[in-house]
Amino acid sequence: NQFGVKLPRNTALQVKVGETVAINELQPGDLVFFKTGRSHRTRHVGIYLDHGRFMHASSSRGVTTSSLDNEYWATAYWTAKRIDPKLLHHS
Repeated sequence: NQFGVKLPRNTALQVKVGETVAINELQPGDLVFFKTGRSHRTRHVGIYLDHGRFMHASSSRGVTTSSLDNEYWATAYWTAKRIDPKLLHHS
């Protein structure tokens, strides 16, 4: 709501929106997706900030920042998407 952008509610739909971006071409605001959990079936999403850092909601720590270089997140990394805000503004 802060930016007037409406994304789908869950990661399964969010990952279908926007243009795929290579990890070495990430820009602030890009969505970064992860496959987490023991079976890698759980999906998690964050917002890329800069210098390999992203913001996400942690069930144990609330909203936090993490590094893509962290072993856990590097292993769980799935894909990234760049969303064109013009396509998602509220009407």
